[in-house]
Amino acid sequence: MSILNEVKGFNSANNNNKQMKFIYSLFPLCVIFAVLFAFLWMFAVGKFGFVVRGVFTGIPAVISCIIVLFIYKKDMGLSDILIFPSISRNSLIYLFGIFYLGSVSTLLLSQGGRSWYYFIFIVLLYILILLQIFSENSNPSVILAEIFLSLLNLTYSVTLNYDLYFGTTDIMPHILLSEMTAMSGHIVSTSLTDYAYFPLYHIMVAASSLILHMGIKSSLFLITAPIYAITIFFLYYLFLSITQNRQISLLSCLLFSSSSVVLYYGANMITRTMSFVMFVVLLYLLYSVNFKESKLSLKILSVIVVLFLTLVHNVSLPQFVLLLVILLVCESLVNVGSYISKPFFILLNVIFTSYWFFVAYLFVQRGITIRLQSQLWDSMVLTSEGLGNVNEYLINLVGYLDGSVFLFFALIGIGFLLKKHKNNYASVFGLFALFTLIFYIPNPLNTIWQLHVLFRIDRFKLFVSPFMAFVMSYGIYVFWNYLSKSSSKKGYPLFFIFLLFSTFVFVSSVYSISDSESLIVESAHPYFTAPELRGFEHIKCYVPAGSYIYSDYYASRYFYFPRIPGASEENNLSFFRSYRIADVNNFAQYSGYIVIRTREFLRAGLYLSEGGNGVESANYFYRGTSENELEMNRNLNKINKIYSSPAEDIFIGGS
Repeated sequence: MSILNEVKGFNSANNNNKQMKFIYSLFPLCVIFAVLFAFLWMFAVGKFGFVVRGVFTGIPAVISCIIVLFIYKKDMGLSDILIFPSISRNSLIYLFGIFYLGSVSTLLLSQGGRSWYYFIFIVLLYILILLQIFSENSNPSVILAEIFLSLLNLTYSVTLNYDLYFGTTDIMPHILLSEMTAMSGHIVSTSLTDYAYFPLYHIMVAASSLILHMGIKSSLFLITAPIYAITIFFLYYLFLSITQNRQISLLSCLLFSSSSVVLYYGANMITRTMSFVMFVVLLYLLYSVNFKESKLSLKILSVIVVLFLTLVHNVSLPQFVLLLVILLVCESLVNVGSYISKPFFILLNVIFTSYWFFVAYLFVQRGITIRLQSQLWDSMVLTSEGLGNVNEYLINLVGYLDGSVFLFFALIGIGFLLKKHKNNYASVFGLFALFTLIFYIPNPLNTIWQLHVLFRIDRFKLFVSPFMAFVMSYGIYVFWNYLSKSSSKKGYPLFFIFLLFSTFVFVSSVYSISDSESLIVESAHPYFTAPELRGFEHIKCYVPAGSYIYSDYYASRYFYFPRIPGASEENNLSFFRSYRIADVNNFAQYSGYIVIRTREFLRAGLYLSEGGNGVESANYFYRGTSENELEMNRNLNKINKIYSSPAEDIFIGGS
C-alpha cells in the first residue's frame, strides 16, 4: 500500500510539474496578448482615457515579459543584494531621524497643506530604509519600526493636517454612527441602518473617544492609523516564514507601505479597511499555526479574528473567502505544501453565513438580494469613467508612473517564481498574484458597471496589495541579479533600481491623495476647511430638523445619514434630508436650504447631481468657469441668502 501511495504521489507531483511548466511557459505570451486585447477593447467602446492610462501599464508589461524570456534562458538564481556592505548602520539611522524631523517640521510650518519639499523628505526616508535593507548587519526590528513610523507620517499628514478629511466620504457617516454609539452607550438600532449588524468599528471608536476624552473625529483618526500600520509587522513575519529571506521580507514590507493604494486607505481607515487589517492578522495566524500543530491558543485566536471579521464589515468576508479559494487552487497547482487549513476554511464559511442568514437576515434581504435582480443583468452596462477629455488625462500622466514601475517589477517577479516553483512555497504567492493581478491594475473589468458598482471588485485592490508588494520585491531582486551578471559596470543596476524605486515612492505618496497645490498635479480637496465647517454648524444650530438641504456631493454626504427610509421619524431622531443640487437654474423651486461652497466652486468646481436629486443619480462636475460663475450668481440672486462667509453661502429656496 505504501509503495502505491508513493507512486501516486510521484505521479501527482509529475503532473503538477507539467502544469506549472505549461503556466510559466505561456505566462509572458499571455500577458502580451492580454495587453493587446485590453487596448482593442478600450478602442472598441470608446474609452480613450483608459487607452492613455493603458500605455503606462501595457508598455512596461510587454518590456518586463521580454526580460522574463531572457531570464528563463539563463536559469538564474538569487543572491542577497549588498550595495554598500561597509556603510554605517548607525549613520543611516541618525539620518533617518533627521529627515523624519524635517518632514514633520514642514507639515507644522505649512498647516492645512502638504508642500513639495515634504514629499522630498518622504522619498529620502524611504531611500534610507532601502539602503539599510541592502547593507550588511541590518537590524530588522529597527527597519520595521522605521517603516511603521513612515507610514504613520504619511497618514497623519492627511488626517491630522486638515480640519475634516473625508476621503471617500464614508468617513462622515461612520463618525455620526460612532457619535450615536458613544452618546447612547449601546449600538444603534437595526431599524436605522444595516451597520447595526456590524458594530465593532463604531464601538471601538466610541470607546476610544470616551477613554481619551477626545472628540469622535480626533480619536478616530488618532487610533486607526497605528492599527493600520501594525500590519507591517504581521506581513514581515508572514513573508519571512515563506521565504526564509530577511531582505525580501523587509523589502516587501517597504514596498507595501509606499504603494498608493495602501497610503490611500491609511487615511481612509473605515470599516472595510479595518477588516483588511484583520485579514492580514488571519493570514499570519493561518501560516503560523497551520492547524496541524498543537498551538491551541493561536487556534482560538484565529477563531476570534474570524468573529471580529464577521462583525466589523458587511461584505468583506465573502471577498476574503474568494481570495482564500484562489490560494487553495494555487497550492494545489504548485503542490509544494498546504498551509490553508481546509477544516478552518469550512469553519470560516459556516460562521459568517450563519450570522448573515440567522442574525443579519434583514441586511441580506435589503443589501444582497437587490444585487441579484435579473433586470440588473439583462445587458452589460459600461461605466462613464474613461469617457472624459483625453487632454485631462495627459495633464496627470505622471500619476500612472508608480503603476508602471510596479508592473515592470511585479511581472518579472511572478515569472521567476513560476519558473522556480519546485520546493518553493513562495511560488504559490507568485501564482496567486498572477491570478489576482486583474483586481489590481486597470483593465476592461473596471468598465463593467455590474462588477464595478454592484459587486465592488475595486475593493479587492487593497486586499491583494500585500501579495503584489511581495512579487514586486522578488522582481527587484531578480532584475538586480540579472543586471549584475549582464553588465560589466556595477553602477548601472544601482542607479536604475534607485531611480525606479524613488519614482515609485514619490508618485505613490503624491497621487495617493492628490492634495498638494505646489506640485504640477490636478489637486483635489478631499477635506472641509474650518470656515466650511462653521457654515455646517450654523445649519445644525438654526435649521429645523427634517429640513431639505441641497448642496454639492461632498457637502450632501456630510448631512446624509445612511438610514432606512422612515426609521428616523419612528425613532424620534433629528436628521436632515440631504440631496444634491440637480439644476442651478431652478433654485427658486427648491423647498429647503441651499448650501454653496463658494471658495471651492471658484477654485475647481463642484460635483452636482446629473438628472435628478435622487441619491443614486450620477455626479457631474460643474466647473468654476467665469460663465458658470455668472450663471450661478444670476440664479442665486433670485432667492434669499441667510448666511455668508468667504468660503460658503447658505440660501433658502423660493418654494
